[in-house]
Amino acid sequence: MKSDENSKNVLTGDNYSIKVNLLSIKNGLQEINDVNFIKVSSRDYKIIIMKDYMPIIGEIDGKIEIETIDRTIKLDNIVGYYMHKHNKFNLFLKED
Repeated sequence: MKSDENSKNVLTGDNYSIKVNLLSIKNGLQEINDVNFIKVSSRDYKIIIMKDYMPIIGEIDGKIEIETIDRTIKLDNIVGYYMHKHNKFNLFLKED
């Protein structure tokens, strides 16, 4: 590997992070960039999704934590569906 390739291996920028799209009827579409990882804690399982994680589709009844470079976004008591593919995490919230 070239030395300039090593210097690009950081957690910022579109090529080295996850993009999150949150979709709900109440708040519409919200985009979150520069995400390092996502913790999914559902009633029956817990997973952590990181960059280049395998494609996955799931249903959540629990909470999600979205860890960015400078903050943590916590969504508690949510019900919805998610899909992670090509470092894009889409969360569709089910609302009453």
